[in-house]
Amino acid sequence: MLYVQETLDRQTGLLATNILGEYMTVTELGDKYGVGPHRVRTILHHMGVLAAEGRRYRLPRAFVDTGLGIRHDKPRSGHPFDVLSPKCQALIAEAWDDTVAALDNEAAPTMDRAKAALDTFRATRRREMTTQEAVCWLCDHHPRLLHRHIADILGVTPQLVSKFTTLRAKQINIARNAKARPVPNVPAPPNHLDQT
Repeated sequence: MLYVQETLDRQTGLLATNILGEYMTVTELGDKYGVGPHRVRTILHHMGVLAAEGRRYRLPRAFVDTGLGIRHDKPRSGHPFDVLSPKCQALIAEAWDDTVAALDNEAAPTMDRAKAALDTFRATRRREMTTQEAVCWLCDHHPRLLHRHIADILGVTPQLVSKFTTLRAKQINIARNAKARPVPNVPAPPNHLDQT
């Protein structure tokens, strides 16, 4: 999206338009590199472009002050978001491949441990696990693994992993709701032997 800045010339009373350039949201940047919204935020956080703020990754205010982006803290949509300047996009492009490679290298030992643990667990079972069971086991025992890591371990697509994790989340939610529901108080049946 093309961003412009309008300033009032106090001598002439006219608005002067200054073109800032083509800004891009973080999700749009992920689309450009072919990664999803969660993955692009992880990469940019690892790169140092985004910082953790509560439960979100946001552009630090110091970056806004240096012209690397703009924070939209209270947009009409209700969800705060950030846009990255062309200068920031150029810096990201320079560091993208190295950062992704570093993240993948960090994930490799974790994936190896998870695969070894899954193989050990499979050896104790009488029957082979289904893919859904293996996905759920990895989610339960290695919750920090990304969907693509689980997919690589099992040799399936990330979409299939996503399908099974969504189903797992629904099943967990149903079980939690059932557990939280109070047990109705059922009166005892009348004793017919006491009638005289």
